[in-house]
Amino acid sequence: MIKLKNNSHESRTTKQTRKQAKSLLNQDLDLKPAIKLSKQGQAFFDLLLTLVGDSDDVPFAQIDSLQISLLAESLDQLQQALDSIHSNGIMIGAKRNMATTVYNSALKNVNDLLRDLNLTMNARVKQLLSNVQNGDVADPFAELINDD
Repeated sequence: MIKLKNNSHESRTTKQTRKQAKSLLNQDLDLKPAIKLSKQGQAFFDLLLTLVGDSDDVPFAQIDSLQISLLAESLDQLQQALDSIHSNGIMIGAKRNMATTVYNSALKNVNDLLRDLNLTMNARVKQLLSNVQNGDVADPFAELINDD
């Protein structure tokens, strides 16, 4: 694993590798969804781009567009399933509301994608601890968490 920030002495090869990694990862975040999204899915996608774009410590590149698109789609499915469960209940007549199955699947997908993109609470805490050790204590996700 290559640390993108380092204040200690390092070899010329390591410096070159770090510069290459930074140049590859510091691309413009003018990402477009990799899949067709609904209006609400597009809103989730835009929100996710704002979230990851504000983070200097979590680099995202063009290749992440698919995972961010899938996360937005899964969040949309999760919201639609929740709307159905809230309006129709868990049971519809004598049968289980199929939205509960969609909800469980979407929730698993959201958790997996958040973990893959290092956007979970554990990943942020690890990054925050790394920032504290490097002298940079700003949590890039603090504003989002406080906007409840």
